[in-house]
Amino acid sequence: MAENKSNTGVLYGVLGLLVVILAIAVYLLLDTRKNLTLVSADLAEKSEFFRMEKDSLEGELRNIYFRYDTLETSNLELQVEMTQQQEKIDKLIAIQANDAYKIKMYRREMETIRSVLRSYIVQIDSLNLQNQELMAENKQLKNTERRLSTEKQQLEQDKIQLEEIKDLASTLQASEINLVLLNKRDKETNKVRTMVKAKVDFVLRANQVTPAGEKRITLRIIRPDMVVLGSPELEMMELEGELIPVSASRIINYENEDLPISIFWINDGEIVPGEHRVELYAEGKLIGSSSFVLE
Repeated sequence: MAENKSNTGVLYGVLGLLVVILAIAVYLLLDTRKNLTLVSADLAEKSEFFRMEKDSLEGELRNIYFRYDTLETSNLELQVEMTQQQEKIDKLIAIQANDAYKIKMYRREMETIRSVLRSYIVQIDSLNLQNQELMAENKQLKNTERRLSTEKQQLEQDKIQLEEIKDLASTLQASEINLVLLNKRDKETNKVRTMVKAKVDFVLRANQVTPAGEKRITLRIIRPDMVVLGSPELEMMELEGELIPVSASRIINYENEDLPISIFWINDGEIVPGEHRVELYAEGKLIGSSSFVLE
């Protein structure tokens, strides 16, 4: 009997100890659960914070990416470097920044990229300013070149005009041109059938511009059918690059004063009645002309 009571006491003691242990375990479990809840909440809060930080930084990176797109430069080296920076931004955006270390790295890289962007802006502004200055200088040079070209053209035109004026001023002039028909007794006749030669009288006018000295005066008598009455020697003259027949010529000594001159043409039987044109040339230029009707 006494042994049974002893066993029962031990059993109650063990049960009491188990109850205490169970209570302690329940307490610890509840405390751990509470801590886990707090940790989960903290982790969730930190994750949300990291997410918001990443979104904010990502938004800034996209703005920087867009700023790179707005930069314009013709410098190929800068273009390559800016493309590399945009590729770097794409890689950063792809990173899953979900802890403090990655966020810190994310921000550091972003500040570096922003700093590089500012340096590019300064370089591009400097290059644009230089380009503007060069364009202004180029425009000024083109304006100067255009002005000089215009002045050169004007000078050339003035030179041509002066040469023309000089040429015109130096050209001899024949006036008072008269055609006289002579018979075999050197008497004037008004009939083509009785003439043996023709005499063309004219005055070579004074000209102080043309050089004095020997001058060849050339005569052309042109029939109504436009045939030139030739000379016995079949004399020719060059006019505007072509050789043309002449009727007669004479060398005179010109002293820049009025000089009466007569040139004779021997009738070879080719002269006909009708209106004839008389042309006088000197130094390859027409110096006078007139028309006469022969019977």
